[in-house]
Amino acid sequence: MPTYVRALVLAAASLFSLSALAVPATWGGGGIAPATPSFTAASSGTLELYYTGLAGGYTNLVGVQINGVDQPLTGLNNRTSTYGQLLQLGNVNAGDVLVFFLDVTDTSLRYYTNPSLNPDQANHAWAQAYAGDPAVPAGINIAFEDLAIPGSDLNYADHSFTFRIAGAVPEPASAVMLLLGVAGLAGLHRRKQR
Repeated sequence: MPTYVRALVLAAASLFSLSALAVPATWGGGGIAPATPSFTAASSGTLELYYTGLAGGYTNLVGVQINGVDQPLTGLNNRTSTYGQLLQLGNVNAGDVLVFFLDVTDTSLRYYTNPSLNPDQANHAWAQAYAGDPAVPAGINIAFEDLAIPGSDLNYADHSFTFRIAGAVPEPASAVMLLLGVAGLAGLHRRKQR
């Protein structure tokens, strides 16, 4: 194996070993975490959620409410998802109001980031900015508590994910132009090889 290839492999391995250290922090404040009821989309694009771990005693799925309407798609099962696993929840527009929710499948309860929507009217989510790592891009990390309050351990360590809005959604005409351009470049490259 050439020396430069060996050096690249070692560098990549070093980066991936360091990435295991860069995970979102967990709630350590004790008691009920401060609420962040909703988030406003700063740009238009695809709403992406990346699983960042934590698995409480119950099986949980996450989803989103956009402008007051619960969206039907849920995912990122805390029992089967792997760190960095992606769930795309569709497109949002700048200014859309996002409220995330946790479906606790064992109890059939749904807890929102907005405490006023919760059956116990308590805060079940803790949010913080996350700088990202090789598996999860920078965004807002949300950690949920899946037990009813009072009676909960208040550790906000039962399900967590980082969300971001990825890139602007291209117009269909722009996508067609891009595909035609790539096809044209491929044709030129093929012609030069002959």
